[in-house]
Amino acid sequence: MEGENHRSTIEDPLRLFIQNLNNNYVHWDKFKDMQLPLSGNREEIWQQVVKEREQGYTRKLYYHNQHISWWLSNALEAQLHRMDIDLAGGRGMDVLLENKQTHRHKTHALLEESITSALLAGISVSKKMAKEMLLKKRPPQNTEEQVCVNIYRTLQFAFSQKDEVLTEALLLQIHQTLTKDTIKQKGIGRYRTNNKVDESLIDGAAGYKPPQAAQLNQLMSVVFELYNNDQTPFFIHPLVKAGILHYLILSIRPFKDGNGRMGRILAQMYLLKKGYWVAEFLSVSNVISKLRTQYHKAIVQSQTDGNNIGYFIHFYIQSLQMALRSLKDLVQRITKEKSESAAVKLPGYNERQTAVIQWLKEDAEKVVTIRELRSVYGISKETARTDLIALVNKGWIKYYHINKKTYAFVKGDQYEQLMQNNG
Repeated sequence: MEGENHRSTIEDPLRLFIQNLNNNYVHWDKFKDMQLPLSGNREEIWQQVVKEREQGYTRKLYYHNQHISWWLSNALEAQLHRMDIDLAGGRGMDVLLENKQTHRHKTHALLEESITSALLAGISVSKKMAKEMLLKKRPPQNTEEQVCVNIYRTLQFAFSQKDEVLTEALLLQIHQTLTKDTIKQKGIGRYRTNNKVDESLIDGAAGYKPPQAAQLNQLMSVVFELYNNDQTPFFIHPLVKAGILHYLILSIRPFKDGNGRMGRILAQMYLLKKGYWVAEFLSVSNVISKLRTQYHKAIVQSQTDGNNIGYFIHFYIQSLQMALRSLKDLVQRITKEKSESAAVKLPGYNERQTAVIQWLKEDAEKVVTIRELRSVYGISKETARTDLIALVNKGWIKYYHINKKTYAFVKGDQYEQLMQNNG
């Protein structure tokens, strides 16, 4: 009988439909236009959806006469478990920790995060320009380039502080690094002092209004409490809490500028604090930049549905999952290319030179620097220069002059022909 009851419940079309709605955290705005799988009253079905959310694994967090709530579906709980294994356990990610590759892969992730986080802020900087500034230290030429440089430096600083207690002083220092030379001095490294805020991620027509400036100290104390304490007011899964921290910065909007960037940085910083070391190799902003409409919708739905932030949490977890999937694809390519390069030796070239040739095969627009080669292989500046000049002389690479005194290297005009000759 028990088996029959279980089977009938699973096979019930209405039950399956409601389960799917909750697993995907569907909002009423989407549900009201969906085709129903069977005849029935739409409002009654929605009431059943909401009831099951409230009776399930629902959490409410109360603070300063306000609250936020969220619900975790069975599907999301299972997903969190798998992501724990991948992000903290590093299942199948050993190649990222090889001494000669770790710095390179971390730098690549920092570049991607800096460029795409800037893009989300309305700033477009090409990968080539970003590499010139961030890897070869070319000074930024305008505010747009300065924004990108600031994000890169802020990520480096924030990651170095991941194990520190998050205080107001540290948060403001992060914001100061993020906004240096890009906004008026009075807005750098301090909370906003008035109620004029950037409303790019706010739907005022839906009724949401950011908190008054006078409330910021109280509300930000909640952010510090959540970041620093695991059990207060109760345990929250770290991946979920990272999404909550991200959302709170977006919703409270404590700064005159840079709230979106601060939210993303704080979430990633928290993941590293909690032992999710693989997060340092991810670019979540790269995913979000491709899902900007969904990003905005998740924020608005959370702000206007009784402070039910499950919509944003669900979006954040899925974005994190997509970034992880992209990293896994990269790891598979690296493993395959490593196997292929081990089988094919280029006569007359050392390991470092072979690696440079392989880098350019993976990324045709890559800018190779003496500094990068030194860092990856732990060699002197002169040895790195000698290796690269030898490749220039052979035609694999050519000089790329950033300014009168500074140069790097890019793919040479003879690269493709040389690859064919050595194939």
